[in-house]
Amino acid sequence: MAAPHGQMECKLYPSAFSGEVVFQVDTKIGQSYEGVAPKHYVQPNTQLTKEGVNGQVKVRVLDNGANEARVSVPDGQILTVSADKVHET
Repeated sequence: MAAPHGQMECKLYPSAFSGEVVFQVDTKIGQSYEGVAPKHYVQPNTQLTKEGVNGQVKVRVLDNGANEARVSVPDGQILTVSADKVHET
């Protein structure tokens, strides 16, 4: 059975390439993770700026428990983040 799709709240930044967006999220182990995603995988709340804007990136939800969620992000990494950042669609 395939993992459900979802969206993860994150910070979004413009990429050096026009078809990509950089996303940043804090993981449950206290580290910040930055990755890249195709533009059609993200939903910024406003126009992207160098300072970053709030938004969402599409993810595959592997596990969503009471306090933490494991997700597969568009660049292939698996992250453990706070469950309140992940919304299944």
